[in-house]
Amino acid sequence: MLARQTLLLVASLTSFPTALLHPQGPAASQSHAYTLSGIVRDEAQAPISNAEMRLTREGELPRLTRTDADGHFGFEKVQPGDVHVSVRRLGYKATTKDVAVSGEANAIPVDFALVMAASELQPVFVDGEDDKLHEFYERQRNNNFGKYFDGTEIRRRDPRLMSDLLRTIPGVTVSSANRIQNRILIRGCSPTIWQNGMKQYGAELDDVALPSDVAGIEVYLSWAGLPPQYQDRANPGCGAILVWTRDR
Repeated sequence: MLARQTLLLVASLTSFPTALLHPQGPAASQSHAYTLSGIVRDEAQAPISNAEMRLTREGELPRLTRTDADGHFGFEKVQPGDVHVSVRRLGYKATTKDVAVSGEANAIPVDFALVMAASELQPVFVDGEDDKLHEFYERQRNNNFGKYFDGTEIRRRDPRLMSDLLRTIPGVTVSSANRIQNRILIRGCSPTIWQNGMKQYGAELDDVALPSDVAGIEVYLSWAGLPPQYQDRANPGCGAILVWTRDR
């Protein structure tokens, strides 16, 4: 008999910890940007850490984060309008809700409930089943200039954020950009981020994908060994990070 549990996400539009929507200071108030934050709990009201959160809006790159050790999450500088907020935790069914971001004082909290079957099997991923990974594996075998992490290695290390994978690479500096993501410098330079062959303008690695979504990642400390199609002429000489995600 399958045991059912409910993961409760109590979120509202605010900064930690009270969960109300509010402008982020005078400058942010002028641009009408807000903080969307909340907390993830189980049915016993215990906080759930490491739940995957995704904020999306049509025409914009997805924004990604995870809950911290106390179950909190936050998305900063959210412009007014309709957004989609998703929560996902291994073994639970992912849930998405539409949220209307505004500065109204009576903003309604956003509640999620994820249902889990206790006997649910963990997903099985087959790396290399996607054609776009062929060049990743080819370079991993033959190009000694790059640093490579395939899906098996990423799952083994189980990083909270993608940037955490790079902390052991000489020449790479990982520092806190804010409470929900890190900033990466390669030899003092901001690398260009590519996702599935597409340049991600102005993005940090943690903006692009969650660890569970990634099938492979390549890190180049300079243009040495970097394939010509990924040499960013607007960022000459700086390194690059190539991210390959799973098909869903």
